[in-house]
Amino acid sequence: MIELYDFLKALKKLNLCSFVLLLHRSGSMYYMFGFMMLAYIILLVVCAQTSVLLCYFHLCSEDYRWWWRSFFSTGTTAFYLLLFAVHFFVYKTTITGLLPCLLYFGYTLLIVFFFFIISGKLVVCVVVLFRAPLF
Repeated sequence: MIELYDFLKALKKLNLCSFVLLLHRSGSMYYMFGFMMLAYIILLVVCAQTSVLLCYFHLCSEDYRWWWRSFFSTGTTAFYLLLFAVHFFVYKTTITGLLPCLLYFGYTLLIVFFFFIISGKLVVCVVVLFRAPLF
C-alpha cells in the first residue's frame, strides 16, 4: 500500500502522465522528456524517503530482511505504472489490430520492468547509505 501512496503522491504533484502521452501524440516531443525526468525524480525522492522510514522501522524491530523489503517497496510502483498504461490504452488511444497492440504492451512491459529494477536499486543504495552511519 505504501508504493501506491508513493506513486499517487508523485502523480498528484505534477499530473503529467496524461499530458506527456498526449504531447507525444500531438508531435511536441521535446517537452516530453523533461517532464518525464522531473516526474521520475520526484517519484524517486518520495520513494527514497518512504523506504528509509520503513527500513528504520525494520531495523528497530531487528528484521534482517530489510534489503528485499526496501527493494520491493519502491519497485512495485512499476505495477501502478502498468495499470496506468493499460488505462491509457483503453480510454485514450485508438489502437486497433493485433500487432500494434502487441507492440504497445511489449514496450510498456519493458519500460515497467526497467522502472522496477532501476527504482528498486536506487532506493536500496539510498537505504544502505542511510544505514551505514547507524552501524
